[in-house]
Amino acid sequence: MKNNRVIALLVGFIVLIIILIPAGYAQTSPAPQASQATIVTNADEVTVDLVVRDKHNEPVADLKPGDVSITDGGTAVKLSDLRLVTAESGAEHLITLVFDRLEPSAAKNAHDIAAKILKIVPPDKFSISVFNVGGRLRLFQGFTSDRAALGKAINAASGQEDETDKASKEDAAALPEKNLVAAVQTGTDSSGTRLSARERNLDRALLAALEESQKIVQDQHCLPSMAGLLALARTGHKLTGRKIVIFFAQERHLDSDAKDMLINIAGAANRSGVSFYTVATNPVDEQEGQQLLATMAIGGVGAANRMSSAPATSGTGTALSPVGAPPPGSVAAGADTLDQIEYEGLSGYKNPMAELAAKTGGAYIVASDRLKKPLQQMVEDMNSYYEVSYVPPIQQYDGKFRPVSVKPLRKGLKIHSRAGYFALPPDNDSGIRPFEAPLLKLLSGTPLPTDLKFHSAILRLGELPSGNENTLVVEVPISELETRDDLNSNLYSLHASIVAQIKNKSGQVIEHFSEDVPRHGSLDSKGTAESELITMQRHFAADPGQYVLEAAILDRNNQKAGAQRLEFDIPNETSGPSLSDVTLVQRVVPLPDEVDATEPLRYGKGKVIPSISGRIPHGANEISFFFVVHPDSTSAEQPTLEMQVLKNNEAIAQVPLHLLKASGHGSIPYLASIRSSSLSPGDYEVVEKLTQGENTREKSLTFRIEGPELASAATPASAAGDTKPQNDSFEIAAVSGPRTPDADGHKSSRLVITTLPAGAVPPPSADELDAIVAGARKRALDYSKSLPNFICAELTNRSVDAAGNGNWKHRDSIAEVLTYHDNQESRTTLEVDGRRSSLKRTDMNYTWPMSVGEFGALLNLVFAPTSKTQFEWKEAGTLGDGTGTLQVLSYRVARENATLNLNEGNNSIGVGFHGLVYIDGATSGVRRITLEADGLPRDFSMHAAAMTVDYDFVAISGRDYLLPVHSTVTLQRHRRQIEMNEIAFRNYRRFASRAKIKMIQ
Repeated sequence: MKNNRVIALLVGFIVLIIILIPAGYAQTSPAPQASQATIVTNADEVTVDLVVRDKHNEPVADLKPGDVSITDGGTAVKLSDLRLVTAESGAEHLITLVFDRLEPSAAKNAHDIAAKILKIVPPDKFSISVFNVGGRLRLFQGFTSDRAALGKAINAASGQEDETDKASKEDAAALPEKNLVAAVQTGTDSSGTRLSARERNLDRALLAALEESQKIVQDQHCLPSMAGLLALARTGHKLTGRKIVIFFAQERHLDSDAKDMLINIAGAANRSGVSFYTVATNPVDEQEGQQLLATMAIGGVGAANRMSSAPATSGTGTALSPVGAPPPGSVAAGADTLDQIEYEGLSGYKNPMAELAAKTGGAYIVASDRLKKPLQQMVEDMNSYYEVSYVPPIQQYDGKFRPVSVKPLRKGLKIHSRAGYFALPPDNDSGIRPFEAPLLKLLSGTPLPTDLKFHSAILRLGELPSGNENTLVVEVPISELETRDDLNSNLYSLHASIVAQIKNKSGQVIEHFSEDVPRHGSLDSKGTAESELITMQRHFAADPGQYVLEAAILDRNNQKAGAQRLEFDIPNETSGPSLSDVTLVQRVVPLPDEVDATEPLRYGKGKVIPSISGRIPHGANEISFFFVVHPDSTSAEQPTLEMQVLKNNEAIAQVPLHLLKASGHGSIPYLASIRSSSLSPGDYEVVEKLTQGENTREKSLTFRIEGPELASAATPASAAGDTKPQNDSFEIAAVSGPRTPDADGHKSSRLVITTLPAGAVPPPSADELDAIVAGARKRALDYSKSLPNFICAELTNRSVDAAGNGNWKHRDSIAEVLTYHDNQESRTTLEVDGRRSSLKRTDMNYTWPMSVGEFGALLNLVFAPTSKTQFEWKEAGTLGDGTGTLQVLSYRVARENATLNLNEGNNSIGVGFHGLVYIDGATSGVRRITLEADGLPRDFSMHAAAMTVDYDFVAISGRDYLLPVHSTVTLQRHRRQIEMNEIAFRNYRRFASRAKIKMIQ
């Protein structure tokens, strides 16, 4: 049954469209090391793969146990085995190519590098698979040595397919996964040929990686690219031999939680024997940007401007800027502030992707590198390496990181070892993650801790296509967690870890779930947020019987913990109609297309988040309930549904609810709501009653509206109502006739029950929309003030599409240092196409139509009261890491209210504009903003101009700030020609007066 659920889950993935705000990594490092070490564990020993070379960089073929020294967690270990593995040994050679979500120029670089890899890697005894990363890890080609198939898969995965392939792009992603599921299920390939044991094992590992990727996104609230890498690292233990993952990365910025995720990836890779080779695909890489910042800090702006410059063509520049704003490229704050860059930021910075490669025995490659030598060396390393084994000196599996050091004892040897692994139980299939270890230890002890209060429950949903489905719900009030306030960024942060497992009657764990929840929120809304909940929900299928739920929560900020055990039964299904358990609804959130297609709490395009505490705050306008109706498909009678609300065992409302016809699987998800603002505090019960023929089924739920009991509150004596169809949004009056006046002379409002429209997340009310806009406006107008003084590298890649058909040609790359000091931006050009330059933007043939200021100016244009911006709610969305919801608003600023000018040479026109803003529900911060100019005159040289800016949390000196990470500017000329600037902001560093670098005279 569980396997069927897994297959159904993956099949559901195949047909889904993946939506993700793009981001990425890039940076340069020194030449990659020749040697590598991989770590694999089982119950009794650790196996380390070593590549050992001599001083001439030639492989060593006579290594002996006495030639190396290994320490594990600082303790010297004795080798139990050492053997040389060569190409003749028959070992597997597996390479996996993974493409990040890439911008056009980076995608082309990635495609070209992958093509070179195919030429250098010999087809004999080497198998290659191809993935890319969107909303999840997606398979484009399973392990094969077929170069034609691999070439086609690389084209599709990198977005470089030709026009013929583009027509079948969806099939390029869906068909390999569909074939993979069939192969695992039947043991035959798409042609019906029986698979060998080796081929079937490879397919099982690929399927496990796809499943694990989606699970990690849900459990650890991380970006899909990080989840994909962790999934490949964790499932690599299912494969034997040398395992290389080559990740083609877009530039990416990390907050403090994402940096922890990279450590987890390295630890998992070391346990599974996976080495990462990371490829920076951008023309100007991050390490070079870091070196540019160092040059600026040590030599100053004046020194940079004195450097020899590369010649540049002349021409007219184009600019789009706020009226009255200084022209782009001014260097007002440069020389006076660059000597205050924090020293640690220059000397201590390490590229995260380069670190991942180094810690896993791989290498870091940039697009500008000569690739032949490092790739040939990778092939040599896979063909000749040592395996050494030892018994690990682990006293307890506490989830802590254990560093492993491999040092040569023989003169002239070069050995590069991995950083280490996490002390987790040796059963690699258990799925235990480092953050779970302390929580599992709590569950194994007595008594269970109770310092942190939370609620847990099992919702029994009945027979669904995936089986007898149930949903586990664990919720903890934010008020129970310690929050850390940052007045500088006007944000608070919290971090909770949750583990839950289901045990059968004999004590065997049949389901294991976990979630690591980092979260940011606005200090302005902290008081309101403290009444909100953090919820983990997972669904599982189980046979009827007796079970135990165990759940534990750890506050990562103060180590406060709580744990619970709950016994529950899953009953035998009876014949006839039935109802699932009824649950209160905390909220309905958008359901991304890439999530589990078998989600039982799906309600149209939304997902129900339950509330299991049974507590409703006094004055709540609405109380919603969710349940699943299971009509008897064998009965000719039409089922009827009725809802009753009781207080003190007396009915105060009773109303029939219309049922639509059941779907193909026979069940109907139902969501009903009570307009409850007039209900007095007290204990209530809602009863759902399903009748079909002579059979009647009931399910009830009790809840309490909190607040002082009102002695004068009246209870209506009767209830009735008209039937309205499910999926209609109008109200159902639950009370008929005039109301009895309250004792204080006021009339009570009628109790109203509403059935919510299926297939949609309810839009915000007018008041709620005003509150969303007000919160975003406050954050936007205060945004500049919340930022620290910093310096960063601004790297621009310019391309042109002459015919407007998507055929982009690279024009040039520009590297600048951007300083932000006392709320002022300034830029200094350092390089053009990799050569030193002191030219300003105005001196270059520069298309810079939308440089209105990503650090607050653009936000001010949209949210300033003088703009009189018209906002409309468009849709709800989710953040890429799954940590929260987005409210997507469309906006328009009329020309007469606009403060935006388009400048072309000596011509300048004022324009109106429109676009979208993506507002983070937790922080009220804008996570993406788009802008398109309106009303361009026919005789103007520009026919269209647009800009998009993406914001994400970036760690600067240990604090997370919401900062621009990527910007795209497009300009259409001559009706067809489109010019595009792709701008990346990297290497954010803070000014610090306490640590100065003296200027060199």
